[in-house]
Amino acid sequence: MDIDNRKERIAEKLINEEELTREEIIFLLENFKEVSKREIHENYTSHTITASILEVGEDLYYEVAWRFSRWKRIPHEFHSQPIRVKKAPEKADVYIPYDD
Repeated sequence: MDIDNRKERIAEKLINEEELTREEIIFLLENFKEVSKREIHENYTSHTITASILEVGEDLYYEVAWRFSRWKRIPHEFHSQPIRVKKAPEKADVYIPYDD
């Protein structure tokens, strides 16, 4: 399956509120445009919690919260599914949960 088809399939799953697999979340992080990123370094560990905001379509953004280790042998952890967010009005780089 080529990248464009995978991107389209993942976007459809997000819009339909279907769960993504770990591999699909990794693909989402690697292949969609990251418009914002916040990192929190955990004290006394080698882990960092990251919240990435990804642009999935025109005015369609999702946040992926994930935890990674600076050690290459420890895999990234994904404890939740991506959530839809929108850009907060009057804020330069703030995204808030999306309410229909």
